[in-house]
Amino acid sequence: MINKSCRTFNFMFRVPDAEVPEVEAILATSHEKWMRATHQGPAEPSPLVYTISKAAELKNPLDPSEGTTGHTMMALTEVYRGLEGSQAHMESSAGWQDIGVMLEKVIGNYSVGMIMHGEVIGSMAD
Repeated sequence: MINKSCRTFNFMFRVPDAEVPEVEAILATSHEKWMRATHQGPAEPSPLVYTISKAAELKNPLDPSEGTTGHTMMALTEVYRGLEGSQAHMESSAGWQDIGVMLEKVIGNYSVGMIMHGEVIGSMAD
């Protein structure tokens, strides 16, 4: 259950449409495969939530008829039971073969925001 003791990682990326397949391969293929192999508990890290999402960036979110910008917004969200889980995730990341690509290519080039070990301040479960 997600509650105020949980910790989150939230990454938001703004990616040119032409580069989405490469970024998606890193996130939705390599990262997800590594997470499935190493983060399935019962010991930490064992995320309560793990999602990768994407959507075309709208020129005007209040009026989608204005079209898109030529970029795609992508988000990676992970929720852990507590600080122990999010710290265990960070410690294990050195074992992911594409961590360097993630840091240099994806985060370095496309990150527009990150929350590391974020505190949950609201939840439907509370």
